[in-house]
Amino acid sequence: MSEEIFHKILNNTADESEKQEFFRSIEIDPEKKEEYLQYKNLYILGNLNPDQYRKQQDESFSNFWDRVQSAKPQRFIGQWMRYAAVFILASVLSFMANYVLYPKESADSGNHIEYSSEKGSVSTVHLKDGSSIWLSSGTKLVIDKNKKGETIARLNGEAFFDLISNPNRKFIVDLGQFQIRDIGTAFNVRAYESENTISTTLVKGQIDLIKDSGKSLLTIKPGEYVKYDKTNKEIAVNQQDPSIATAWKDGKFVFINQPLSEICMELENWYNVEIRIDDLKLANTRYTSVVKRSTTIEMVLKILSVTDQIQYEITNKKEGKDIIRIRK
Repeated sequence: MSEEIFHKILNNTADESEKQEFFRSIEIDPEKKEEYLQYKNLYILGNLNPDQYRKQQDESFSNFWDRVQSAKPQRFIGQWMRYAAVFILASVLSFMANYVLYPKESADSGNHIEYSSEKGSVSTVHLKDGSSIWLSSGTKLVIDKNKKGETIARLNGEAFFDLISNPNRKFIVDLGQFQIRDIGTAFNVRAYESENTISTTLVKGQIDLIKDSGKSLLTIKPGEYVKYDKTNKEIAVNQQDPSIATAWKDGKFVFINQPLSEICMELENWYNVEIRIDDLKLANTRYTSVVKRSTTIEMVLKILSVTDQIQYEITNKKEGKDIIRIRK
């Protein structure tokens, strides 16, 4: 099967006869179908910046195609799985907790409401005006109303805000170093106190980044990903497919060219474990993958061990977090 027909099918430029012949051929040949699905997965890799990512994507295609053509049929799956920068979708029968949260109001005032999402779960908050907020694993959200009538949300964790436009309401996410002012939007914010960065991605609408003084720092447009470094106090703005930032809400881990150290930090937060990586070189190894959050931690580790031949050891603790050690 040619690379040209793959491109035509994926770009929707194939004519009807080519489409019929193509899909007929992959239905009767499981190996061709598997080859197509793997190529398709590479093709739809999310991109951080279309111009910057194009070269990396083309190199991934080239490496993948070379491996496919040189691999013996019976060894094809093994060859592909050993490619460290592959797009992996792990699917196992498991369970992911998803809760609807109800407010914990303080005894003296209904204006102070607290929500929290447990480790390994995604929770949903429904506000009275019909707006919704999703909370990721280990997230705490406090909502207050100040004397000006503004709704102030304080976040420790990650949340997706889908807010209905209301000119009579001012909704502000207070992140300490700066604030996010909503103008009828859908946006994601990651702001764990334990992490060195704060990030936000706008899906639709408009949000403003403002200082405590009320002065606007910048206006964020749909598809923009803003990352703030707490150490050097620098802000970087890039283009990003919003579905990457919000994949957790849909029950997926999405890692795009991410170092193992950052991947393990995400796994620690979700599975409530402690992961130790033996050497710096291994910690900096980059992976691109998609894994369902319903997958067990052991299954995720097995995927990593197959793609890059790493070793892992799990020590179960009667009290406290289980310890996972990763080494070459």
